[in-house]
Amino acid sequence: MKKVSIVLFLISFCFSSLYVFGQLKETPNLPIDKETGKITYTEVVNVDNTNKDELLKRAKLWMAKTFVSSKTVIDLIDAENGIIISKPTIEVYWEYTGSTYEGGYIHYTFSIFIKEGRYKYEITDLYHKGKFTGKYTIEDGGLCEDMIETKQRIMFQSRQREFNYYLNIANNEINNLITSLKEAMNKEVITNDNW
Repeated sequence: MKKVSIVLFLISFCFSSLYVFGQLKETPNLPIDKETGKITYTEVVNVDNTNKDELLKRAKLWMAKTFVSSKTVIDLIDAENGIIISKPTIEVYWEYTGSTYEGGYIHYTFSIFIKEGRYKYEITDLYHKGKFTGKYTIEDGGLCEDMIETKQRIMFQSRQREFNYYLNIANNEINNLITSLKEAMNKEVITNDNW
């Protein structure tokens, strides 16, 4: 019975891995702004019975807890106008012939605009920056919009497979950030002075 369970576990693990990595090999469906032509994640979200100051407090707390890496720079906090802008990065990788390779970073701009009872997030300006790994240099992919359908080649293969990994990783992480932001913006910030 134990052998059957182990075999079933291995089969399900292999299929789930193929599913995940299979997804990473395909170009994701990314939100492209019709006016700018840029990849842009944006939405206006209403938060009933909440004023601008409370939403700003929630957004600042979320940013502080979410972007703890030294690679993230908060460029602007304008409380009066309700604007927060940061420049986070996402570390990316790609797989080829069963091995995982470092891929550099996707840099982007994450902006939150706050008004009474609502906020708007905007994630745009996605750009791939390569790096030197100590063994080899990963070339910059450049603007992520240019990575969607490229004819670039590296050695004897297209870079599209590599770029698809990067774009999928960025897309997944950004969608997780959006979900996390929405959850945080719906929770009241409670301060406890009894400590």
